[in-house]
Amino acid sequence: MSLELLKPISNSLIDELNENYLQGSIFKKLDIHSLSSGLPNIESSNVCIIGVNEYRNSFFESEPHDLDNVRKEFYKLKFSNWKLSIADLGNLPNGNTTDDTYHALYEICKELLSKKILLIIIGGSNDLIYPIFKSFDSYNYKVNIASIDNQFDLYQESDLVSGRTYMNKIIIDESNRLNDFTNIGYQRHLCSHDELQLMEKLFFEYISLGEISENNTKAEPIMRNSHIVGFDMKSLSSSASFNQIYGNPNGIDSRLACILGKYAGQSNKTSFFGLFELNNNIVSNKLYSEIIWYFLDGVDKRIIESDFNDSQTFNKYIVQTSGRDIIFYKSKLSEKWWMLIDNSKNKSVSYLPCIETDYLDAVNDTIPVRWLKATKRI
Repeated sequence: MSLELLKPISNSLIDELNENYLQGSIFKKLDIHSLSSGLPNIESSNVCIIGVNEYRNSFFESEPHDLDNVRKEFYKLKFSNWKLSIADLGNLPNGNTTDDTYHALYEICKELLSKKILLIIIGGSNDLIYPIFKSFDSYNYKVNIASIDNQFDLYQESDLVSGRTYMNKIIIDESNRLNDFTNIGYQRHLCSHDELQLMEKLFFEYISLGEISENNTKAEPIMRNSHIVGFDMKSLSSSASFNQIYGNPNGIDSRLACILGKYAGQSNKTSFFGLFELNNNIVSNKLYSEIIWYFLDGVDKRIIESDFNDSQTFNKYIVQTSGRDIIFYKSKLSEKWWMLIDNSKNKSVSYLPCIETDYLDAVNDTIPVRWLKATKRI
């Protein structure tokens, strides 16, 4: 069983938490992998948490994070009126090689995915998205990845899987499993022209830091369509991360970070949510804890909306643009929007999440960029 690879949380930390944290805290509601009680029974769990300290293939100067410090801050927060069962499964130790760690994480992700349990990964570098992606290999649908990052991670200067090259590995993977990759928060001065050209060539989507800061709702449909969401903590501003040495003057602020976490949690598709490239200080640990809290708050508020032909649930709008009709659906319950994507090759249709602005653009005879790129990826 792959979960047996995970190391328990120390009894000394649990004893400390028992002494200091009041009823109503998250700590009092969690099933925790400890030395005394062993692995939790996850059959009734909605969400599991693991810590990872694999940084050997990080592109950046990184060091292992004391994940107990993140847990202390997270466990202090209040458990809301959630209908969730959450298990902290402990930490995945590094293997002899990074490939060993990748394989262990792959096995854990595959097991939890088969049980339809969401997994939050705390720590490690961005390249861990590759084994997470591989856990979908036995499924017959394509995978969408959203990366909250100030760079595209499409460097092609090395065959090594690293925090800056892992997306190349995913793109050329023999499974041909990738459908869409979207970057949220890129900064133009940190991305090469070649990377931008490749994003365009592959019809991938990207939203700049300026765009997402001005209108964070642009991220919501991206998250709603993503199976994997990776959040690179180096994309935070130095004021948010409290990192005065390696921090960036421009970046995602703490409020926006929590909003993005909640959008990811609300997505019915999202199975994996990772916080990578952690910064080791008290303020950062508090922020990581809050991002996880808002992710869980989003998970608790998920709404299943799938029967687009039910007129009691959805309004349907057919918009005539120059040369083509685009069909939109709006939920009467959540007021969220989708566009119909017709795949004539295999005679199937899919429903692409969007926002009202896409509908208004179509009404004004401007074809939405999301619709165009989605149809070109078919």
